[in-house]
Amino acid sequence: MALPSMRVGAVEVEGLSDGILKTSLDLVIGMDRERAESLVGGTQNGSFYIPVNNFLVRRGGKVILIDAGAGNTMQPTLGKLPENLRGAGIEPSAVTHIVMTHLHPDHANGLVDDSGRPHYPNAEIVVHETEVDFWMSENVASDEDRVKGNRARTRINLRPYLDRIRRIRDDEEFAGFAPVLAPGHTPGHTCWVLAAGGGGFMAFGDVVHLSAIQISHPQIALTYDLDKNRAIESRKRILDMAASEHLAVAGAHVNAPGFGYVVRKGSSFAFEPAG
Repeated sequence: MALPSMRVGAVEVEGLSDGILKTSLDLVIGMDRERAESLVGGTQNGSFYIPVNNFLVRRGGKVILIDAGAGNTMQPTLGKLPENLRGAGIEPSAVTHIVMTHLHPDHANGLVDDSGRPHYPNAEIVVHETEVDFWMSENVASDEDRVKGNRARTRINLRPYLDRIRRIRDDEEFAGFAPVLAPGHTPGHTCWVLAAGGGGFMAFGDVVHLSAIQISHPQIALTYDLDKNRAIESRKRILDMAASEHLAVAGAHVNAPGFGYVVRKGSSFAFEPAG
């Protein structure tokens, strides 16, 4: 099975699905319900599905996966990534590196199976130091329950990989991928930019969750964000960067397979799918 793909310079980025995630307009902050409903194209009592996209880059003998999906921990419509890899002729054991945009459940719970064993037994985890340090730190009394819960889950997700975690700082890169910290959604949420010889590519993770709303209205936040104001600032900055530098982008929750370009539209932005 051939995977959907996007060529950027000399690099081919392939798209993989972990499935679809049921979400709700109840999570939208800063936009009235009627307007939000019209932008996403209708819902079922406010609920609708968004994709969970993952991406694959093969270069220099490395098989690099961007994020790892949700596993079987969230919804029955998720956890499809390992079988979709196999369907494309790629055994999970062949993955050499997993570059993480952040460590939320729909991006990291798929690192392990239901018994806590690694889905990717030969992979090294590449993650910004701010992100891994936050989720692997000890709880304090003021932490929200959702932070405590995800810290507990992160320990499960990373346990089989503890001896092969590559902590990346702002001024480092990995296999040509340079981190661009975009905090707010999580403290160490990271976009990864790859200079591809004749072009540039960015995996922008959860800079936007609801692409039908947040690309044209980047000031709109969601309750998923730990720091909503910082998330808005990061979103505006990253969308501006993508448009200004004409970067090919891949979004975790942009209409599958998630490839395209951010362009300016008046005082805001729009998304143009690739192809």
